Amino acid sequence: MIFYLTQLNKVPGLASKMTFKKTMEEFDRKTPAGAVGYFRNCLKNGNVEGALSCFDSQGVYIDRNGEEMKGFVKIEVAMKSLCILKPLIVGTAAHVTLIGDLAMWLDKWTMTGKTPDGHHLEMKGHTSCILKRNEAGIWLWLVDNPFGAAILED
Repeated sequence: MIFYLTQLNKVPGLASKMTFKKTMEEFDRKTPAGAVGYFRNCLKNGNVEGALSCFDSQGVYIDRNGEEMKGFVKIEVAMKSLCILKPLIVGTAAHVTLIGDLAMWLDKWTMTGKTPDGHHLEMKGHTSCILKRNEAGIWLWLVDNPFGAAILED
């Protein structure tokens, strides 16, 4: 099943755009949108433990250089470096493809925050992630690639 979020209100039986946005804000981790909203909220609040709880035990985080960080110990290092910034991440133009208990999440995002020494930070990018629904119905990251195809650039 493919959801084009800009067209949700046109598909019979599916929620409207307003419901999708509300789901992200309510952090219902039993939906991909709620899982993404929860994760971004954890980062914004500097909640390393919460951010780490968003990853499957087989999860991989891919940094901007394309380095794959596998396992909770390595992913925690990446989450600490993000949480220290307490970034506000706003996504737009999301596209979700669901296949059983797997979801592919694509979106464009902007991020603002402050470095530990007080410098303003602003970034933007394209997320390409794969999520997996666990036995409790919670969506977790198998692959979190916040920089999408940009990791291929020289």
